[in-house]
Amino acid sequence: MTGQISPERVLLPRDAAWFDACPLPEAVHPHVAAFDIPVLVDLVIERCASTVFAQHHEDADFVAALRASVTQNAYALRDVLLGTRDLAAVELDRVLHFASVQARLHIPQKSMQRSYRVSFFTQWELWTAHLRERLQDPAAELDAAEVLSQLTRVLLTYQDHVASQVAETYTRDQQALNRSRAHVRRSLVRDLLRGEAAEMTASDLAILAYPLHASHVAVLLPDMTEGAAGSLSEALRTTSHSHEKLVYPVSMSSTVVWLCRLEPWQSVHWEGLIEVLGRVGATASIGDAEADVGGFARTLEQARETERVRARWGAVDSPPVMRYADAGLEILLTQDEKLARSFVTTELGPLAETTAEARRLRETLEASFRCGSHVAAAQQLELHEHTVRNRLHRAEELLGRSLQDRRVELQVAVRLMRMLESPTE
Repeated sequence: MTGQISPERVLLPRDAAWFDACPLPEAVHPHVAAFDIPVLVDLVIERCASTVFAQHHEDADFVAALRASVTQNAYALRDVLLGTRDLAAVELDRVLHFASVQARLHIPQKSMQRSYRVSFFTQWELWTAHLRERLQDPAAELDAAEVLSQLTRVLLTYQDHVASQVAETYTRDQQALNRSRAHVRRSLVRDLLRGEAAEMTASDLAILAYPLHASHVAVLLPDMTEGAAGSLSEALRTTSHSHEKLVYPVSMSSTVVWLCRLEPWQSVHWEGLIEVLGRVGATASIGDAEADVGGFARTLEQARETERVRARWGAVDSPPVMRYADAGLEILLTQDEKLARSFVTTELGPLAETTAEARRLRETLEASFRCGSHVAAAQQLELHEHTVRNRLHRAEELLGRSLQDRRVELQVAVRLMRMLESPTE
């Protein structure tokens, strides 16, 4: 039968005899060339992000490195199947770079290995379905079973070739990191965040060089790399009169800086901290002061909750620097978003609509509540006092009641509205 694969295999030097990088027969090449690589890449990334890298799926830099690695592997495998590229000549720079990224982020090697199993299973699944569909034609002078068998052999050979180099790169980089003091400190911080501080030795605490039995404040910098945050941390420590600082990367592009004081935090310390962040134009979410070992993790969780509120408000409405104390109400009331939406709709009525008028009235209400007078609200909004008065009167008309009725509920609903994009849906 013409077009069958030759029994002579293209074997890799130094590999076991069962590994096989022989390309598929030329008669199949048009089908191979028609394979939709971008669809494959998207599916691999979706599966890896959801099953292996869930905690990094919102890290844009990490996902970009993952995509570059998957894409390079997918196109290289296709070229090997076509015979246009020899396996030994396959470029793996992006693949190996992603292995280094995983080592730097302390992703366990078992997770890295699982991601490759997920990736190559998905590739085998889609390639097999693609070729099986195109080899169903009875006129095709090809043995479909043999073609699919050869596809599997090449894919597994490619997987072994890549996985071996990835494991070597990951292990080498991890060993280098393990020798560095910075890496040891990061490992200790991870133990603290997992609640394993009780297992720390005196030498561990000396390497950490940060007093745990103090009052901690976590400053989460969602758009700042570890290097930039490290440069900023000394200014934060000095202006807040903190005893010590600790910098820790939570992703490739975001960092947390812990600051601790042996005495209570006072308003002057918070003011100095916020002043420095504002002066450099940083975006930051700040946890409350929390004491002792448990407070170390608790203040970071507060900063993360604050950042979720700040991010939901959006770049236009949210302040660049936000404290947990400023977002506590939203954090509490959005634990049950369905209930929060119902509350907003009930309290605001027509003011909860998404029209331009409703938005203007809500902004005026919020300013009036915050400032306490029409004059101060007008100054803040840069409007004439009569305009503010007219808007508040219009709000009362739409509500059908005085703004003083259920004032607290109305004020809370206006604040919550900022976080809920479509409360009336």
